[in-house]
Amino acid sequence: MAITEFGCASFRGASDMANRGDIVEWDHTARPVRLKGEYTRDEDDQARYLRELLDVFVTERVDAAFLYTFARYDLPHSSASHEDFDMASSGVVKVLAWRPGRRYPDMPWEPKVAFYALAEYYRMLDR
Repeated sequence: MAITEFGCASFRGASDMANRGDIVEWDHTARPVRLKGEYTRDEDDQARYLRELLDVFVTERVDAAFLYTFARYDLPHSSASHEDFDMASSGVVKVLAWRPGRRYPDMPWEPKVAFYALAEYYRMLDR
């Protein structure tokens, strides 16, 4: 058995919704305009949810599981919470629209907590 997509966004409460909730208002060209309400960034919740799902997949002996997704380039991060479209992204990295990343300076993204949680989980499984 294979799980073809799993994960959630990185706003508080996203793990309760998985990927059912779209918190972004889009324009006619498929670009984000605004968030549909007030949301709080919560990368720890996203990481916890990934670990919980991975525990279930291991317990149930799932053959393969594919995370959704690495990055959402259409949902860039912003330090202004009302413009932080990355909160709606299930990506394990936040896309940086105006600067290179610190961890990987030649990349336009920065790892989220879920990135490191996923790496640690697979490192543990390898042992």
